[in-house]
Amino acid sequence: MPRLRHLKLLKEIIIVLVAISIIAGGVYLVLNYFAPGTIQQETVKSTTTPKKKQQIKLVAVGDSLTQGVGDDTKQGGYVGLIKTKLTEQQHVKTQTKNYGIAGETSTQINRRVQQNTDLQQDLKRADIITLSVGGNDVMAVLKQEMLDIDEAALSTARQKYTRHLTQLLQNVRHYNAQAPIFVFSIYNPFYVYFPKMTKMQTVVTDWNKASKAVIRQQHNSYFVDVSEQLSKGEKLTTAKHKAKKGKQKNALIFTTDNFHPNHSGYQVMADDLYRQLMQQKNKWLLDRKSS
Repeated sequence: MPRLRHLKLLKEIIIVLVAISIIAGGVYLVLNYFAPGTIQQETVKSTTTPKKKQQIKLVAVGDSLTQGVGDDTKQGGYVGLIKTKLTEQQHVKTQTKNYGIAGETSTQINRRVQQNTDLQQDLKRADIITLSVGGNDVMAVLKQEMLDIDEAALSTARQKYTRHLTQLLQNVRHYNAQAPIFVFSIYNPFYVYFPKMTKMQTVVTDWNKASKAVIRQQHNSYFVDVSEQLSKGEKLTTAKHKAKKGKQKNALIFTTDNFHPNHSGYQVMADDLYRQLMQQKNKWLLDRKSS
């Protein structure tokens, strides 16, 4: 009898254990079905979350805006300012390479990308690529047309420029398939001096629209619009207007040439670029190789 009791008890224990196993398995399957990855979430997070890079490289290519012409502090324009901003606010060691040459058009910049081996090697190692282009292309057309702006000639020049910009972006991308490319807009430095020259502003606006459309078609490329701020400048207070004896000046433009940004203007460019960089930080700040 005792033996039968033991067998019966053992049988009941086995039945209970089997039932618990079935219930546990069912719970696991339900969780896995309705919330896949929940059970292993912490493990996955700890092994796949990329770490922040210790050092980044920014390569700047372009015209006088990249070179930093007009920065009276001689700090390298927006390139020097964005380096400081990234180092201080993101706590990441930032290396920059400046390939800006004043006066160059899109064709000339593109030729450098195709022929300059140092530039090509730096592009290959870049985490971020910036580009300022288009201003000299516009000025070349306006100098030919002078005050009589011919719409047909401008349209032809704009279409030609979009082809050049497309080629330039494709050639840059050839040397670096991953790094985000940030392209600055052009602006109208004469806006506050000649606000009634609406044709000039229309030219700049249409040019920027065309550039933006090209950039949207390129992989991992972004438009940094500084036109509104640099064209109109900082709003002057009444006291400042009186001090300038009624003459309206753009506080963001270099007074020596009344064309290029001054240090404050380049700060605007750096700040706008930084905002765009932060929106895309997962594409340049995270070290995916170590994950």
